[in-house]
Amino acid sequence: MPWRSSLRIAVGLLGVLFTATLLWSQAQAPEITAVRAGRLFDPKSGQMSNNEVVLIQGEKITQVGPTASVTIPAGARVIDLSRATVLPGLIDGHVHLTDAVGNMQHQMMVAFHWATASLNAGYTTLVVQGSHGGGFADVELKRAIESGLVTGPRILPAGPLLDPTMAGNAYFPLEFKPLEQDIVANGAGALRAGVRELAHYGADHVKITTTGRFYFKPNGEMVNTPTLTLDEMKAVVDEAHRQGMFIASHTYGGEGLRVTIEAGVDDIQHGTAATDDDIKTLVQKHLPITTTILDHRQDEPEDLKQWAPYSRWRLVEQTWKKMLAAGVILGWGSGAAPPPGRVYNTACNCSHGVQGEMFPIFVRWGATPLYTLRMATTVNAEIIHKQDTLGTIEKGKFADLIAVSGDPLQDITEMQRVKFVMKGGVVVRDDFAAQNGGALRSEK
Repeated sequence: MPWRSSLRIAVGLLGVLFTATLLWSQAQAPEITAVRAGRLFDPKSGQMSNNEVVLIQGEKITQVGPTASVTIPAGARVIDLSRATVLPGLIDGHVHLTDAVGNMQHQMMVAFHWATASLNAGYTTLVVQGSHGGGFADVELKRAIESGLVTGPRILPAGPLLDPTMAGNAYFPLEFKPLEQDIVANGAGALRAGVRELAHYGADHVKITTTGRFYFKPNGEMVNTPTLTLDEMKAVVDEAHRQGMFIASHTYGGEGLRVTIEAGVDDIQHGTAATDDDIKTLVQKHLPITTTILDHRQDEPEDLKQWAPYSRWRLVEQTWKKMLAAGVILGWGSGAAPPPGRVYNTACNCSHGVQGEMFPIFVRWGATPLYTLRMATTVNAEIIHKQDTLGTIEKGKFADLIAVSGDPLQDITEMQRVKFVMKGGVVVRDDFAAQNGGALRSEK
């Protein structure tokens, strides 16, 4: 009957449509990538596993396990790192990307250049601790990266610093107003408004200065000028948290550090002159310190001209060792910034890309290689509240992977020789492939 023929045709068309839809959906699914790891480092357990496979689809990890138990799907892209050590992408908890020179276009180019240098060195996440005159260029770079316009690391921007009026040598305005690099505000209400401005323009967190001018007494004691009252600091912390932001501070020591601790700042930067009592309180309150050190080393000659034999570089070693022994949560942050401000390596005239020198210094100061690797992965991920997506190589987390030739648990200087970088499933550097004449292939 005619209706039976029509039914058969309809069913056939539905079958064709279903098959076409299935094939289309499969074609649209992100490519599967398999990374064969000779050694795979897990910061949580502290273990180095041999012969592991990491499966990646899109920008996320879908499976991790021993070669014998993980089946690589047919057609998957395979990256052979079987002679390397694979680790989670590193998190630098304190960088600056702009140089306060020129207009926004210049700032964006500077930021992109130095962010790329750090990414190629294995730092797949950068926490920008203030633009230092670059306005919201760090926010705009983050947006450009997330939109796919350019390739770069994950960026957590702070925008301009939020500062009270501090003692200095600024010119008094007569017929012009001097350029203010930072957002300057005084009093709890104005500081709250500053936090809201940062949130409005896309900053992820707030960076505030809580100690200003400093000097060393003849007995070696470091004296730091506090910049905020406790009420002001509490207002900033409260407003930042209300806006869903975390707050970091530039803090060396003294009353400014005590106010910062009492107010509950999420991530205290430096802590150079923390006393024994400060350290006890940090442990009790479970507050982290991210101590930059290579910047202090760079400032050593000028410090010694004024206060020899005392300097920030010599003091920070003593303080950091005390904090390590006491059990303070210690984050990993380099303080890297565009030259001429920060140059950690004169050969490259740079600090971005060479900040890995901090790893062996911390080991020399008493940390184990495992401890330092955790600082730059799991510890930093928790400090910036990204532990669910960053810091380890696990199912569901971003596929941010790096690789080195040797075993950094045995030789931490390997972290200065990163040869492979993947961010969100995309390979941005692969020296192993170049050495082997191409290490990518498809699984049959």
